[in-house]
Amino acid sequence: MASRALTDLVTLLGRGRYRAYQFFHGIRPHLAASEIAEVRGNLRPEEFRLVLLAEPRDRRHSMDLYRLLQREGASEAALRAALLHDVGKGRLAVWHRIAFVVLRAAAPGLLRRVASDRAGWRGALWRLEHHAALGAAMLEAAGCEPRVVELVRGHTGSPPPDDPELARFIEADDTV
Repeated sequence: MASRALTDLVTLLGRGRYRAYQFFHGIRPHLAASEIAEVRGNLRPEEFRLVLLAEPRDRRHSMDLYRLLQREGASEAALRAALLHDVGKGRLAVWHRIAFVVLRAAAPGLLRRVASDRAGWRGALWRLEHHAALGAAMLEAAGCEPRVVELVRGHTGSPPPDDPELARFIEADDTV
């Protein structure tokens, strides 16, 4: 029983450290001109337009995920999904992200209740909760290939044992 509590505490601290890194890394997010050109060169114009609608911090995170997966020799579909996986979030204030992370960790039931409305600040939390499905729908509407849509749709779930590519995508997304 005590070892389970210790394991949970270590996991919570690790997640907290990652979220702190993610927050401070995103204070001044930007992509260099060469990175923007690389993103444009790897996506169709319709897909690139969706990337441009994303917040700068989400674009930076997506490029970081792309680079990690690229170093690992990921498939073209996984690389394109990395660049597109957070397009469903839309525009968000920093406090929306903080509230979402805190509520998700400390009070998931309250998050579900608060994020049930799609308008105003509650809508921002709802988009964060459902951004994978929203992004997948946007990509389908843009004519994106099915495997990319599938990876985006599944990237916020638990790593599936029967899809190693999606499992690695989820794990990598949680580390950058």
